[in-house]
Amino acid sequence: MSKIWNYFTLSGRIAFCKECDYKKDFPPRAPTTTLATHLKSKHPEQHKQFLDQSTEVKAELNAHQKAEVEVNEYLNSKRLQITDDPFKYWSGENSIKWPLLTKLSHRYFSAPATSSESERLFSTAGLVVSNLRTRLLPDNVEKLLFLHNNLKIYDYKYDL
Repeated sequence: MSKIWNYFTLSGRIAFCKECDYKKDFPPRAPTTTLATHLKSKHPEQHKQFLDQSTEVKAELNAHQKAEVEVNEYLNSKRLQITDDPFKYWSGENSIKWPLLTKLSHRYFSAPATSSESERLFSTAGLVVSNLRTRLLPDNVEKLLFLHNNLKIYDYKYDL
């Protein structure tokens, strides 16, 4: 259960702020993002405590659990608008909330510095598609290249 409920009470489908008269219709399984936004805008000190509590809970979990919590929190959060800057999104408060996802975002939002990765892919394709394998369908070549480049993640040893 989210730590946000330390600052709100739920009566039926209505969430009430414990600090002021704010109330919000809160259907079952609704994300707590609007409640956290209210806390941030109207009660900044409590919002800081809320963020600190979330960080403390994450510190007690193992790596897999931390990753799972971060992904779930991210999926339940408010979506970026098409006009928003992803760099600002992942550099601000969200970089503190989701440090593991922030590292991934920096990796996948950055452009490669050289063309060596694409050159490496073509040289790998040359190894996979030999004179004896010229009748391979393009989909199968793509799958073989994917496996060749991604089995390294699992330290899988194989010979070409």
